[in-house]
Amino acid sequence: MKKSMKLHYFLTSVVLLMSVFVTVNAQKERSDCSDPQDPMVISLVKQAAFSEAKQDVVGAIKLNKKILEIEPKNECALNTIAGLYGVMEDFEQEIIYAKLAIEANSKFANAYINLGNAQGTRGNLKEAEEAFSKAHELAPKSPLGVYSLGVLAEQQRKFSEATGFYQKSIEIDPKFENGYFNLAAMYANLKRFARSKSHFEKIACSKS
Repeated sequence: MKKSMKLHYFLTSVVLLMSVFVTVNAQKERSDCSDPQDPMVISLVKQAAFSEAKQDVVGAIKLNKKILEIEPKNECALNTIAGLYGVMEDFEQEIIYAKLAIEANSKFANAYINLGNAQGTRGNLKEAEEAFSKAHELAPKSPLGVYSLGVLAEQQRKFSEATGFYQKSIEIDPKFENGYFNLAAMYANLKRFARSKSHFEKIACSKS
């Protein structure tokens, strides 16, 4: 796994001592979308989620694009496609579809997460920071915005800022494992092994 790659909830595994972005996948982001009413859309959503679970990213993209043929402004399908292009490391397409999702719903926090992911991976740090900050503004009870700001700060070796963002992410959601993991990883890289061990232990506690 390259250092610039992101963490995809079930499409890739976490790598020790490496800070990674979060990409919102279909099942995770659907909780922020209204339930579809069209029977064909309902069927396509289920098929797309199944394809993603099988790691059939191309198939999942095709199925979500079929949703757009029925509902061109479906922000969930647009943002899911954005995240899936992120999995494929096609960050130009991820930006395009994340922006389309934002056009469809300017208050869709997860679309800003995917936009920030792609911008950050491409080295557009200012744009990434703006996107993640907007995501946090729109969804202050979600840890993803501040966590992603932490990753961005750590990549720029702003360790104090990164620590603050990671700490905030686990304060927002005490079961948010990625926040504990990145705190532990950062402390290990700084050779503060006692602090690192403490946060790794908290990952186990967060699962209970």
